[in-house]
Amino acid sequence: MSLFQADGFIEKLTRVELKKHFQKKKIVKTLYLHGPLTMAEIMKGLDISSPTLQNLIDELRKEEIIQILGSGSSKGGRRPNLYGLRKGALYVLSINIGNYVTRMTLFDSNNKKVTNIRELPLELKNDISIINRIYEFAIDMIKESGVEESRILGVGIDMPGLVESEKGINHTILNFDRPLRELFAEKFNKPIVIENDTQSKAQAEFRFGKAIGQQNVLVLHIGWGIGLGMILNGKPYKGARGFSGEFAHIPMTDERGYLCNCGKRGCLETVTSGAALTRIATEAIEKGEMTLIKEMAHNKIENITPDLILKAAQKDDQFAISIISKIGFDLGKGIASLVQILNPEMIILGGPLAKAGSYLTTSIEQALQQYTFAIIREGMVLTTSELGNNADLLGNVINVMENLFEN
Repeated sequence: MSLFQADGFIEKLTRVELKKHFQKKKIVKTLYLHGPLTMAEIMKGLDISSPTLQNLIDELRKEEIIQILGSGSSKGGRRPNLYGLRKGALYVLSINIGNYVTRMTLFDSNNKKVTNIRELPLELKNDISIINRIYEFAIDMIKESGVEESRILGVGIDMPGLVESEKGINHTILNFDRPLRELFAEKFNKPIVIENDTQSKAQAEFRFGKAIGQQNVLVLHIGWGIGLGMILNGKPYKGARGFSGEFAHIPMTDERGYLCNCGKRGCLETVTSGAALTRIATEAIEKGEMTLIKEMAHNKIENITPDLILKAAQKDDQFAISIISKIGFDLGKGIASLVQILNPEMIILGGPLAKAGSYLTTSIEQALQQYTFAIIREGMVLTTSELGNNADLLGNVINVMENLFEN
């Protein structure tokens, strides 16, 4: 009996087979989350007798899912075997669907990429043909990797929008008469987990990044838009339907403010995002502002991007530095509200604009000092992510593994 099968497999199992199936999944989950362990260590937290555990481990070894990796420590007598997941035993296909580019790669059971991140230029819009284009691109990548499709446990997908993960629906984009998860599952014939992009980043920070061991953390993604993921009381927090973290759309200016892509005016995102930074630079240059940005864009407004503005700031362009600082201060005002309400111990900044470093963080800290109580921010750390572009892709792997191992 193979550990992972297509949909409908569970319903065919007898009561005894079902119990064994979930016990084996628990063992694999334990080894995935904690690394190599002895039998005694695996038994902790699992309601499985020693003889039963040994039989299950033997079966998992025959299925080439786990292996003996060495010997554990002993206070005397024979040293116990150390069990771990076999290299190449399990894989997860991770897909990040962005507004203009879809990125994907394969991860193994040690959370290591086994292929380079592949990019598919693709504008995100409500077009059902996008699903097939992503599927075909992924299948080509899998074939080139040499990984057996039967070894791929599932597909983790993250994307912007109001994602209701439990139902597999994105209420903002790629929203059709059937759940998006079902449409992808029909293509891949694998379990599919769909999550909001910043929620996936927060999951990665919680498991592998700077949020390890922390109880209350805010994870902010600052790119073309603004995203927020939260770790509260030591667990990722998603809200009643998974829509928590729509921080970008809190009102920051009055109704005369800029129109947001959500349809409202004055949202935080309209004055603090990469899109806002580009707009501010473009408007100033059109009014005659002398800046290195114009030269670096070869006098073409359409060439101005957040990344180009960051490069200008790194060359000491004072205008670029000033508008990044302005963006940071306004963002800090918004973050101040979260700090006053949630009292986090850490705030992690990620995304393209986080690369601005102190040009951004200094002004955020100034706003926090101005708009929060000193006792609430006492001991709070403002830092930048070390996971880089891998954060959401890595978070997708965690989402798939946890979903598969749910009993």
